[in-house]
Amino acid sequence: TSGSTGKPKGAMVHRRGMNNHLLAKVEDLGLGDGDRVVMNAPLTFDISVWQVLAPLITGGQVHLVTRDTARDPAALFDDAARRGITVLETVPSFVRAAVDLWDTGVLPPALPELRWFIVNGEVLPPELCTRWYARHPQAAIVNAYGLTECSDDNTHAFIGPDVHAQLEHGRLPVGRPLRNNSLYLLDAALAPVPPGVPGELFIGGTGVGPGYLRDPRRSSERYVPDPFSAVPGSRMYRTGDLARMRADGQLDFLGRQDHQVKVRGNRIELGEVETALRAVPGVGEAVVAVDRDH
Repeated sequence: TSGSTGKPKGAMVHRRGMNNHLLAKVEDLGLGDGDRVVMNAPLTFDISVWQVLAPLITGGQVHLVTRDTARDPAALFDDAARRGITVLETVPSFVRAAVDLWDTGVLPPALPELRWFIVNGEVLPPELCTRWYARHPQAAIVNAYGLTECSDDNTHAFIGPDVHAQLEHGRLPVGRPLRNNSLYLLDAALAPVPPGVPGELFIGGTGVGPGYLRDPRRSSERYVPDPFSAVPGSRMYRTGDLARMRADGQLDFLGRQDHQVKVRGNRIELGEVETALRAVPGVGEAVVAVDRDH
């Protein structure tokens, strides 16, 4: 299902797109027969597919957890430590809860066998990465971005321990496209914008699915012809997300296009303001909204 905004929608995907994502995970993470991967996602979510199949096709192990464990930071990380988990995926807010538990001594920060820590679904705060590496220097962070409509993750950014060296405008990148994925940053006329200039993100390539289940109107709005592909009949997916391309070829996620507002005639991206607030010492999280009454 796809439901990051509004009512969850049934998003159809091609088997070739999911297979491509599986192979991208295997290649990028170097998965092998010694890996132990946690399956903490329900089967109704796209990420459950790679969590189950990627370790199995490489001779590794899948470790199932209960729904209660998956929702409890202390329980999940304690379980991962006991099982010697090597690959774990979750969202930044979940990580923050675990790091806070480590700081207070409620949960011992002991995941010595963890190799990869994948985060997605939310903006990754730089200070959270710094706190993570202070406890788990051997467990590399992968900041992923992707959509169900495009067969799960479409980019990977490998965030190293030198977190601040990877910042631009206070943000960490979401990375480069996975194998057989294309990223387009376009203006309102669907023309490419220059590097460094914000544009709406469109995704093309093998991962793009056929559309929404029994919703042709919405499908036609989001799945549009891909004029940049050499393959006849190709389509690209309109994400509704604003992003910009860094000089090093990595993608910066700026926020949802529908989070852009006008105040006194000036166009303002609320996500940009939130990023600036999170950079202030002592600020953990920030949410910005427009006060329409003033």
